This record gives sequence, C-alpha cells and structure tokens, in this order.
Amino acid sequence: MDTLINIIKNYNVKLINITNDKNSILNKKVKKVFVINLLKDIIKRNYIVTVMCKLKINFTLVIVDKIQENIYDTLCPKKHISKEELGCCLSHLYCLNNIIENKIENAIIFEDDVIFHKDFINKFNKIDLNNCNFLLLGAHDFSLSSTNYKYINEKQLYHPDKNSTNLFGAHANFYSFKAAKCMFQVRSSFISFFDKEYMLLFDFFHDSSFICYPNLVVTDVSQSHLNHSKVFFTSQEWMYYKKCFLSFDFQDYNFIYLHLLDNKIHKKMDTYEKYITSCLQKTVFRLEPEKMELIKNRFTMNFFTLKDIETFFKV
Repeated sequence: MDTLINIIKNYNVKLINITNDKNSILNKKVKKVFVINLLKDIIKRNYIVTVMCKLKINFTLVIVDKIQENIYDTLCPKKHISKEELGCCLSHLYCLNNIIENKIENAIIFEDDVIFHKDFINKFNKIDLNNCNFLLLGAHDFSLSSTNYKYINEKQLYHPDKNSTNLFGAHANFYSFKAAKCMFQVRSSFISFFDKEYMLLFDFFHDSSFICYPNLVVTDVSQSHLNHSKVFFTSQEWMYYKKCFLSFDFQDYNFIYLHLLDNKIHKKMDTYEKYITSCLQKTVFRLEPEKMELIKNRFTMNFFTLKDIETFFKV
C-alpha cells in the first residue's frame, strides 16, 4: 500500500487547467472535472479539448505517460494485467488521490474517448447530485437488457441488481468526496482492472449510487488500447449493443470514429459529410458499400466541422 501511494504521489503527470465558460452549467454543480489522456494520444487530446469547449465545460486535462517497466514489475509481478491496464488504473487513482488530498466536494473523471449524448448538459443538469455519492454517466452493463432495465426510475437512473456481473465503465464517473475515498481504498487494496469492483461501491452506497440510462456518455468500442475492442459487425459488437442497451441509437450521440479519420484528405473536402464519406471509402468498407453506409449513418453530421477535424490533427 505504501509503495503504491508513493508511486501515485510521484506519478509522471502534466496538469493543464482549461476554462471554457466562467458560467458553465455543469461546473456550477461539479467542483472538479478531470479528463485523462495518454501523452502519445494527440488526436484524442485535441478531440476532447474541442468537445469540452463546445459543451462549455471547464476541466483539468491529466496527461500521463506510459507506465515504466520498473513500476509494472513492482505492482504487477505476476503480470495479471497488462501495462496499459495498469496505466489506466494508476491514472484514475491519481485523480482520486487529488480529490482526497484537496478535499474536493465532488468530481467527475472522464477518459479522453468519451462521446456525449446530444442532450448531455440538459439531462445532467436534471440529476440531483445531493442524493448521489457514486454515479456512472455511462456503463458497459451486460445485465441491462436482461435484468437491470427493470430498475430504471422516472429520473432516468437505476441501481443495478446485487447479482449483476460484467458491469464496467471507467470512462465517465461522478464521485462525492466520500465515494472517492472509498473507491481509492478499494482499488488500492488490490491492483486490477480499475472498474472490476464497481459492485462493491454500489453495495456500499446502496441508496446513493446509480447508473444513468439512457447513458449520458458512451465510448467507441470498436477500438481500445486495452485490447477490449469489438470490431464492426462482429458477434462481439452485436452482443455488446444487445446486452448493454435496450435500443441503442447512434444518432442520440455526437458519434465519431476517430481512428477512421484521414488527415490527408480533409483539406480537399468542402463539407464535413463529404469528408467522412471519403474517409470511409479509403477503409476496408470501400469493398462493402452497404456496410460503409451503415457506419456512415452512425456519425453525427451536425456537431463537428472541417475546422474541428483540422484541430484534431494539430501537433
């Protein structure tokens, strides 16, 4: 435990505070917003900075470097998780420790690949955070469509069944100060996937821990640094959307697939939609026009602009 605390306190982190709106609606309710970003992921960093600006959210960008071999050997001598998974865990623990040390009343920890609901600000503003200690703004809840949908209340929140399994979602978590301390203690006791023991928090904060449904925040599950990706049109992707949602509609979100974007062609296009079409035509979907069209229909066409695309690729 002492070794872990020492590593977290000396974690190689660069913090950048970004103010987008002094009258931000979200920041009036949430005292601190963190966004975790890996140093090498420049496109994701530019993406999330752009999105947070559009949503007028003030936040602290937490830029972390990849885990050094000696830290990995120290904390994971049996290699029970990968270096990337350890890096994810330490990054969240760093943010939680920041909340605890600075006695922050409440906070949200986002990851840099989050995709927001088109009505995110309005839906979030309706949540009474005074009655929440732990809140998943979005979840990979594989028991949702079979069991947990029954618990969704009129406030569009639900507390998962105590027997729920395969419940994950570290991409968008709200913590009260009390929940941050609890989560830090839980995750510090045994290093593993960061969101592996979420049910412990749902048990501990039985009357004040919830999941938002519809999810206010989702992710692109077709790509993952943690080897958790679900490739387009595979049974894994189909099962994910079938189990984790009642009826998922990509057009409810400002959806985008960053890994399908092409920096070389954006200056040749005069509309965002033409740019997306051109990008898809250069991928494997060029051989399968029907699948290409299905993927294209997942993209939102009225949120991002060609100027945003140019910003994504800035070094």
